[in-house]
Amino acid sequence: MRRLLLASASFVAVSALLVSPAAAGDPPITLPSSPKGPTPPVTLPSGVDPASPYLPQASCSPIDMPGVVKLRALVLKTYGEGGAGAIHHGCTEGVSEHSEGRAWDWMVDVGDKSERAAAANFIGWATANSGRNARRLGIMYIIYNKKIWAIYRASDGWRTSSDHTDHVHISFSWNGARGNTSFWTGKVGTIDLGPCMRFTGTYGVRTSVPRAGACPSSSGKVKRTSLIDRQYGTTGATVAKAQALLGVPKSSRFDGPTWKAVSAYQRAHDIPYTGVLDQPTWASLSPSSVTASVVSGYGRDAAIAYGLEHFSTRPIKQVDVGTQVLFLQTALGMPGADRNGYFNTVTLARVKKLQASAGLTQDGVVRAEEWQAMAAALQ
Repeated sequence: MRRLLLASASFVAVSALLVSPAAAGDPPITLPSSPKGPTPPVTLPSGVDPASPYLPQASCSPIDMPGVVKLRALVLKTYGEGGAGAIHHGCTEGVSEHSEGRAWDWMVDVGDKSERAAAANFIGWATANSGRNARRLGIMYIIYNKKIWAIYRASDGWRTSSDHTDHVHISFSWNGARGNTSFWTGKVGTIDLGPCMRFTGTYGVRTSVPRAGACPSSSGKVKRTSLIDRQYGTTGATVAKAQALLGVPKSSRFDGPTWKAVSAYQRAHDIPYTGVLDQPTWASLSPSSVTASVVSGYGRDAAIAYGLEHFSTRPIKQVDVGTQVLFLQTALGMPGADRNGYFNTVTLARVKKLQASAGLTQDGVVRAEEWQAMAAALQ
């Protein structure tokens, strides 16, 4: 009997060791010496993708990114354990890559022996050799059983974190989230720094184009409204007001259909494509809510005169943002909904129309000649 009690106590001790958080620097669970990993769908190159820096959430989107979706399917097929979990979440939980569709929660409970073994195999495979496979997948960091491992701090090993005992959290770089890494393509990827903010204090602009260099210049808000910014996942009367203006079902919840409607509206009216009810969007969608504008009191004539004096010596071109763009949009006589201080496709079309009528090169760049042509058209 005493021997049975000792054996039982020993089993409990071993189980507790497997389930409880390990010491600082050690993995969150015991990892196998030869872990089993997913099989890549391509022949891997000899080189390996660069380790991603920490790229925190900069935008807001309910779209599951393709690289994350592919890895989820492959992991579930490889190990046959755990639940699919979630990729995208709402944008109301603080900074989280889930809010950009580039994080995945694999539901494998540390207290379940078979699920824990599957997690141990994947984690061991991904983090081995200073995270070689994590780099091939574009993984930024992994959290499990109150410990975190990050590719940008791989030499630190596993650091203390919190929670995550019922799932493995995996956050991806933008290259990994897009599926542009060697594990999927067979070619060594590059660093993709992700979305850029155009107006200060707003979310980044969603784009399918990877970014390697610095962001374009941003601007302070050129218009402000009495309405509060709202993003995917929020609720309330302000969201309902936007839904009524956008012509989508009035649920008072910023849901998928609302996000799509906001995104489409932004693209149609030269507003940075954030998918968020931010100040540039509100100013266009609800003109009566505008409380301040850098062109307040300027009609078309006055805007042209101001532009000739202040902006004719510096070219204004597509993707520029700021006061000079709002004066240009006003000088062009563009509809109020399109006057947002962001030079994109709608403004580009108006500029080229002006250039065509004035016999200027239709390159979409506004210089002194374009301002002079607008002034001449008023005479």
